[in-house]
Amino acid sequence: MLDMYNALLLFGVLLIAGVVIREFVPPLQKVLLPASLIGGFLGLILGQQVLGVIEIPVAFTDITSIGMRIIMACVPIGITVSAKRIYQHLDFTFTNMTAFGFQMIFGLVLGGILMKFWPGLPEAWGLMGVAAYHGSHGTVPVVSEMIDPSGAMGAQSIGMVMATLGILFAMIPGMFIANYGVRRGWATFTHDIANQPKYFFRGTLPEEKREPLGRTTVNPTNVTGIALQLGIIAIAIKLGEIIFKGLALFIPFFGNIGAMLWGLIGGLILWPVMKKLKLDKFVDKDTINQISNFTLEMIILAACATVQLDIVSKLFAPLFIHALLSMIITGLFIFIWMKKIGHPQWFEKSLMLFGMCTGSNPQGLSLVRAVDPENKSCIYEALGVYNAVFFWNFILIPFAASIVLYNRLPIYIVGAGLMSTCVVGTIIFSREKKKG
Repeated sequence: MLDMYNALLLFGVLLIAGVVIREFVPPLQKVLLPASLIGGFLGLILGQQVLGVIEIPVAFTDITSIGMRIIMACVPIGITVSAKRIYQHLDFTFTNMTAFGFQMIFGLVLGGILMKFWPGLPEAWGLMGVAAYHGSHGTVPVVSEMIDPSGAMGAQSIGMVMATLGILFAMIPGMFIANYGVRRGWATFTHDIANQPKYFFRGTLPEEKREPLGRTTVNPTNVTGIALQLGIIAIAIKLGEIIFKGLALFIPFFGNIGAMLWGLIGGLILWPVMKKLKLDKFVDKDTINQISNFTLEMIILAACATVQLDIVSKLFAPLFIHALLSMIITGLFIFIWMKKIGHPQWFEKSLMLFGMCTGSNPQGLSLVRAVDPENKSCIYEALGVYNAVFFWNFILIPFAASIVLYNRLPIYIVGAGLMSTCVVGTIIFSREKKKG
């Protein structure tokens, strides 16, 4: 408990340092780099890996995986999915499924090619691409344990570096893309970053722009609003844990599924039950979103502050090449295809997808927040629909990891099947445009 207390204190200090640095460095404001990212890099420089002025606590390494459990549990709570909404966000779902399938196939193929030049890489390490870029740090151990059970090859460290590179690619180029898109008029809610008022970049919001963080749904003498929402999130996570552990008693495969899925599945089950029992009035989605956003800040800062520089120095070239090529191809597909389809808020959806498919959900939400600071976009709804339709993507990773050393053909078949969704989507949306 003391370790987490000290970690929270350091998080607060580095976050405020990031806020102060951003306040006085205009270029950082122009590219909309969040204070959490700046504070994370500051922690990396000041920490034991570089200058040794401060010590980054071990607890920082747990923030990403634990934080992702909270964020994933927040996604389905308060989101109602209908056939109409599924269709409205089918572009978002199909794009993500295609990127997932591509990263499964391309990651393995590219990983095999790079092993010819860097033989020190573990066999089938390229599969960690989809885990690291699509699932971030919390999913990496699922794959690394399968391909490197003894840990002698350093697969987990390699995966963590890949996930960190994914976050950096998501945030830094992503912020430039966000700026470019706004200037081109692609953004729905922010039309001119360059001429935005001063408070858009720095300082405090004017009084008339300040909004409440959430609403209380019960009398505070009973329980405070944020504590109640945290309790609901906790129930969702615990419910998912009970379900998966129960299934694992009969089907051991479910025991290999990461804890990040617990809250998502638990939330997908809990929310409809609460609505059926008319308990949904206890939920305040705004407060749920704020809890998710706070967790997001912690994840970004901690991930940047704990980049493993020793692994980066030894295998930086293949890891960087793998990440760079994966990010470029993934990004080009997302923005080109989504723009071609041209559904409402396609740019906000594209930013979310780019962040999700290169870093993780928090990075996507950060990019969207840069062009939608008041949370008016449909991103949470689209994300909820996507998770309701494609929640089984988290099952695919342990499935692929368990068979990759024996037979890669099933992985290629599954990946190709997922990639075909963009073909299906192109046909559906082309017909839609003709009717329109």
